[in-house]
Amino acid sequence: MIVSLKWLKEYLLGIEINSVDGLIEDMISIGLDIESITNQKEIYNNFIIAEIIEVNIHPGAENLKLCKVNTGEEIINVVCGAPNVVPGVKVCLAVDGAVIPKDNSIVKKTTIKQEISEGMLCSEDELLLSDDNSGILILGDEAKIGSPLAEHFELDDYVFDIGITPNRGDLFSHFGIAREIGALYNVKCKYPELKLKESNELTSDYIKITIQNENLCRRFTGRIVKNVKITQSPKWLKRRLLSVGLRPINNIVDITNFVMYESGQPLHAFDYDKITSKQIIVRTANQGDKFVTLDSKERVLNSESLMVCDGDKYSAIAGIMGGEFSEITPYTIDVFIESAYFDPVSVRKNSKRLGLQTDASQRFERGVDIENVAYASNRAANLMQDIAGGIVTKGMVDNYPVKFEKNKVSLRVSKTNRVLGSDLTVKNIIELLGKIEFKKVSEKGDVIVFDVPEFRRNDVEREIDLIEEIARLNGYTKLTDKYDFKINLSEHTDYDIKKINFINSLREYFIGRGFNETITYTQQFSEKISRFTEDIVYIDNPNTVEMNVMRVNLLYGLMNVITENYKKSGKDISLKLFEIGKVFNKENSKIIEKNNFSFALTGFYDSKFFNETEGYYDYADAIGELEMLFSKFHIPSQKLEMIRGNFFSDVCFDLIISGNKIGRLYLINENVENLFEIFNSVFLFEFDLEKFINSTEENIKFKEISKYPVVKRDIALIVDKNITNKQIMNTLNNCNINDLKKIFLFDVYEDEKLGQDKKSMAYSLEFLSDRKTLSDEEVNEYFDILVENLYKKLGITLRI
Repeated sequence: MIVSLKWLKEYLLGIEINSVDGLIEDMISIGLDIESITNQKEIYNNFIIAEIIEVNIHPGAENLKLCKVNTGEEIINVVCGAPNVVPGVKVCLAVDGAVIPKDNSIVKKTTIKQEISEGMLCSEDELLLSDDNSGILILGDEAKIGSPLAEHFELDDYVFDIGITPNRGDLFSHFGIAREIGALYNVKCKYPELKLKESNELTSDYIKITIQNENLCRRFTGRIVKNVKITQSPKWLKRRLLSVGLRPINNIVDITNFVMYESGQPLHAFDYDKITSKQIIVRTANQGDKFVTLDSKERVLNSESLMVCDGDKYSAIAGIMGGEFSEITPYTIDVFIESAYFDPVSVRKNSKRLGLQTDASQRFERGVDIENVAYASNRAANLMQDIAGGIVTKGMVDNYPVKFEKNKVSLRVSKTNRVLGSDLTVKNIIELLGKIEFKKVSEKGDVIVFDVPEFRRNDVEREIDLIEEIARLNGYTKLTDKYDFKINLSEHTDYDIKKINFINSLREYFIGRGFNETITYTQQFSEKISRFTEDIVYIDNPNTVEMNVMRVNLLYGLMNVITENYKKSGKDISLKLFEIGKVFNKENSKIIEKNNFSFALTGFYDSKFFNETEGYYDYADAIGELEMLFSKFHIPSQKLEMIRGNFFSDVCFDLIISGNKIGRLYLINENVENLFEIFNSVFLFEFDLEKFINSTEENIKFKEISKYPVVKRDIALIVDKNITNKQIMNTLNNCNINDLKKIFLFDVYEDEKLGQDKKSMAYSLEFLSDRKTLSDEEVNEYFDILVENLYKKLGITLRI
């Protein structure tokens, strides 16, 4: 919210501010967030009023003119191309060193087509005084040659940009800020008096107002001002708007903007003659209808868009922006003034859906003062009467179906002093809250009941809210240091260092293996996430329509990253990605938040030997990465258990450790690959981080390496085709041969000569004793035991 100090002082009669710096400190002390301060005088430094005394055509360019300009101290030459340059007029001259407000360009003495130009004659547009760029600014006879432009236009003002929190909609006005400053300096905010002169014609004879959605529009008022003259606004009004960054348009539109910045109540002025059937209807739109707003853009409406309509068409998007058809033009004669209260939630949702935020919507979203609606309308009508010569019809059409009940909040003096560490009396508290217009309703013993003013309805609801107001008005510096908030570093605090260290180690491991870390959004699109699960956590107030649920896994984000990499770098690349982050699920209506980590392989091998041909990652590579991960973090014996596939994968494998599922391997199917426009195989792993950490062995045990040699033997077997490697490995390991240290499958072979239902499987066996060197006889004995067990249990014979 941008506010002008001069403007604020109009409502704080008699206020004495010793210094702007002191005012800034005081404003900050009561919780006003001042984001920036601008001294307008500095903006127009080096801009003075001058008089053109002679004009000639530039000898080198017919469209340029050579002007002799009197600065009050000397006569200088200025080259200018404006069409309205004539002798005898007073103008704005930017001298050497001036910075043009519109584009921040610096004026310097220069030569233009061999003619010296020692300054620049400025237009209103270049000075940000209006949109008029048709020629240079021509000033009246009262302008004093040589005087600063800022002095002439009274632009010697300080402008504050104040950050407004969502709960303080009352601060979106000069009234609101003035009220806060007045409380600091013990000056009561004085609101302008209304002096309306109404005609004998009844407003109700000219307009009818109907509200069809009373829960979305709690109050709607209308006034008629007839026979207005559309002209430029007077200087004082222009100055007020310019001081807060608004460009003057015409007197009617400028008045509605002025009243909004003054009171915080958005208004809209309609060309009355364009209102069909002379009635206003507030209702929701039809799904898919289109409407052209004041900015000449077509907006697509939906069934929840609240609209202000006339007899047969839409006239405005309620609380956001008016329509192009009903706007004020130079030909407008009669004006209809709208002042209303629209539901904050409805306005915010509609604004988000339409991607349209305005000064009006910002105020309605935070909740305007419903009791101020009529005052703002009358204030605008009063100004149109005085400035535009309008005739105000008698009375106001005020559709106010269900009035708000007054909010009352009780406050205990004892609790206030206990919370604040103060010794305030009942009188102190009533005086402090009275400064911001909280009125005492009743008082009984320790308890005071206050009426909450309508402009604080959405902010002050409980006793602690009143205590907060007392704290800031009394001064935060008066709070006592009763409690010690120092941290005792000698005390033990569990910051879950184990998990932090593990995550760091995990990250380092993946990076060392050539993976790249990704960080994806935790908010995702329900339409796509719903394909994975129905237990979705929806966001009540999403940033965008496509970020309306919390993610249920890390896979979706990784797939999007893979898609983007393939789109930008081509499909012939190697991608090894990982992510560590939170996921969210619903279990029996309860939201579960947990940490997961995931990694993916797709595309070309990331490295190969000189004698290898190029190839893509396959299942063996994925399993290899998994085994390396387990080896790094000392995961004990584990198994992969095939399960039924889902939307993401035709084949899934659950990773089981000590009977607990800690993760899953997905072989992404073609449907998903096509959905994400990925045309290479993708192997995805996702793990529950907590379970993975708990599966690691904290106490790593080391054992002595045998000093005796390894004895290797190969064994080729003829087996039935339906027998798996797992069955053979289990049979060999169950022979209870302690010296059998390693079994490795190195070949699988099929041939008709072996038999129709047979295959050959070859294993490498390693025997090693910790006590002695094994003899051939001992190894042969072990070998015979293995062959005998394979035959007995699986019917396997040696291949000779």
